[in-house]
Amino acid sequence: MAKKKIRILSIDGGGLRGLVPLLILKRIEEMTGKKAHELFDMIAGTSTGGIIAAGLAASRDGKNPAMDADRLIELYTSKAEQIFPRSKNVFSRAWKKVKAAFVPKFSPDGLDRLLREYFGDLALSSAMVPIIITSYDVRNNEVVMFKSRRAKADPSLDAPLHQACRATSAAPTYFQSYEMRYEGKARTCVDGGVYVNNPAMAAIADALKQDPKLRPLDIEVLSLGTGTYMEMIGDKAESWGLAEWAVPITSTMMQATSFAAAYEAEQVAGRHLRLQISISDKRRSDMADSDPATAEYLRNLVENQVFGDPLQMSRLAEFFSLSEA
Repeated sequence: MAKKKIRILSIDGGGLRGLVPLLILKRIEEMTGKKAHELFDMIAGTSTGGIIAAGLAASRDGKNPAMDADRLIELYTSKAEQIFPRSKNVFSRAWKKVKAAFVPKFSPDGLDRLLREYFGDLALSSAMVPIIITSYDVRNNEVVMFKSRRAKADPSLDAPLHQACRATSAAPTYFQSYEMRYEGKARTCVDGGVYVNNPAMAAIADALKQDPKLRPLDIEVLSLGTGTYMEMIGDKAESWGLAEWAVPITSTMMQATSFAAAYEAEQVAGRHLRLQISISDKRRSDMADSDPATAEYLRNLVENQVFGDPLQMSRLAEFFSLSEA
């Protein structure tokens, strides 16, 4: 008898660039004729990836997802400016840069409102397949993993999805930290991207712990990035201090942890497919850029670098055992 395979979907953090994995997932659903919760045995997400994981898996009736890919794409396009309002003129942009040295760049009110609108009273336990949403508690210096599997087994470990999603997306310098109670503790949560922007290995570890008979070779991982942009820092960083590192440090750390997790997952899992795009335009690289032109730029990159690449599409078809993409 063939051994059971476990298929995991892992989604990186990356703010409004969450549009990238959503476009890929929509194409996958079209290719397979199935929804994401039917294709994967577990979905793990960090920050924007955590919001997507919750949206794909949460259900009000236990049979159908509470929202589809198009509904989530709406959050990253037509609702984007409610999360990250754009500065209207050069003076407000300049003031925002000065202010950002002392307080978070954005108010969380828009994000809070949209998360409540999209998820309502849905809880972690409403997920149709196991999901993991990552965060970090700076009050207690503890990793926080919101796991639907645990929430179903123990109601005290359940949480409203809008709270879990707010906790995972509290990106330092962008939003203030998020205060909540979880696992019987008062917690001050920040974005899970500070330590695990790519949660693939966290999901693999959880799967192995849940089934002692499961082998790493029996695990298949589809890992979706949100785009990489690496400014050529070069020798400049040798003399950088706090002021120079303040702007690039968040994106540098998030991308570095994603690269590390991708390498580790590639070494461990029986099958690991990483889909990522490369962003070359610095103007379009900010994960908080709500300009519709940036969303269109990202769409074009996905179209050209993923859907327009025969090798990528062949690998994707092979991952789902499809005869053609």
